[in-house]
Amino acid sequence: MATITKQLKTNGELSYRAQVRVKRAGKIIFSEARSFPKEKLARDWAARLELDLKGHGAIEKRKMGKATIGTLISRYVEELEPTGKIGRTKSYVLESLLSRPIADKEALTLDSADVIQHCRDRQEEGAGPATVLHDVSYLKSVLEHAKRVWSMQVSGRAVDEAMGTLHQLKLIGKSRARDRRPTADELQRIFTWLESRQTSHNAFIPHVDIVRFAIASGMRAAEIERLRWDDLDEGKRLILVRQRKDPKQKIFNDQWVPLLGDAWDIVQAQPRDAELIFPYNIRSVTAAWQRACNDLGIQDLRFHDLRHEGISRLFEAGLSIQEVAMVSGHRSWNNLKRYTQLRPESLHDKFGTPIAPQEAKLSQAKTEQDSCYMGEWTCQQNVLNAFGLRPKDISGLTILFAAYFIDTKVFVVFREGKELFEVESDGRMDWLPEATTINSLRHRLKTGRLGKHGKLNLFADELLQVLIQQAQE
Repeated sequence: MATITKQLKTNGELSYRAQVRVKRAGKIIFSEARSFPKEKLARDWAARLELDLKGHGAIEKRKMGKATIGTLISRYVEELEPTGKIGRTKSYVLESLLSRPIADKEALTLDSADVIQHCRDRQEEGAGPATVLHDVSYLKSVLEHAKRVWSMQVSGRAVDEAMGTLHQLKLIGKSRARDRRPTADELQRIFTWLESRQTSHNAFIPHVDIVRFAIASGMRAAEIERLRWDDLDEGKRLILVRQRKDPKQKIFNDQWVPLLGDAWDIVQAQPRDAELIFPYNIRSVTAAWQRACNDLGIQDLRFHDLRHEGISRLFEAGLSIQEVAMVSGHRSWNNLKRYTQLRPESLHDKFGTPIAPQEAKLSQAKTEQDSCYMGEWTCQQNVLNAFGLRPKDISGLTILFAAYFIDTKVFVVFREGKELFEVESDGRMDWLPEATTINSLRHRLKTGRLGKHGKLNLFADELLQVLIQQAQE
């Protein structure tokens, strides 16, 4: 109901204050007021507002119209955290944003200058470009959620408009791939420190077991925390890891994972007096790890590096790419490589006869079953030798085309199931497959971006024929 009251200003002029209130069950659930120089303007505004508030959910939308960034973040977390859609990193970043000046900014008035100033402030605090990028990306996700789900007139445009300047000023950037692995001496010192911590009278977390399990299983800290006894398959020695991280699929990523070696023994040694195998706050575990590193003077070693260590050990033990992926949960081989830091000395076990250097030359295409080989390669074994692979590493794959011209071009196309992958480099022997499509390859061939070197046509015509045959099958 609207009320209009006269007010006398200090300069002697009259103004009219219109106030609209809505009550439910005797309580005021909405109130908004505004002053006007004329009574008619005040009554017109009040009438329009009363009409607008009659729509379904209009009061809630009106309330959110003046909401701050902090209000949106709090509501976002309240809605999504119980569903498990907010991971540990995102939760930490959003919690951090709530304590910063940008949280007090009205969401409807947020602009690119506000975003840039926030990033400058974070840089002055010592946050790196990758950390600041988390801030802006998660801020945008909150704004876009408010627009799509809550029908608010906000969007991530302010963030988008700021991105170019943020990159130019180097306030944001991608994280660098880490190659840090703990040494045997570092691990032994940390184990000794953690064992001493576990002997205190009020200690109850088996820190050493959890660290050893993180290495043996290659699991993330959050995944270890969620493991349940009900999800353990005793007969097959498998554990169902729920909600595994996947950038393209946020939910329903449950995966059966084999518990190899020490991982199985460590699980069996845990008491079965709770639903969870490790019923502890994982933040306490990671905090103890960091405290150990600090006290021991061990630099730049994170708990997540144990996952790197575990995956690298699997490769050094001789497991193939596909076998390691079953443990690590990676769906992209490129991402799997990022988490794999092999020790150089481990390659001696796979040392073979190197390919003798020769001058690059063109040759006729050679076929082996349904595959086509060119340049220095005449069969599948040549490809395996060049990349240091074993037959089981490419089990389930069908090489469609492979070409190697020394110091010029390496190119392989293979099929796995219904998906197509390519390996491309300028003479380097790095097995880093990337997903591709027939249309993408054909376009690059026709535009000269693939298969040509200078005036020479290395393999464009031959590969095009292979693609045409594939499209017809």
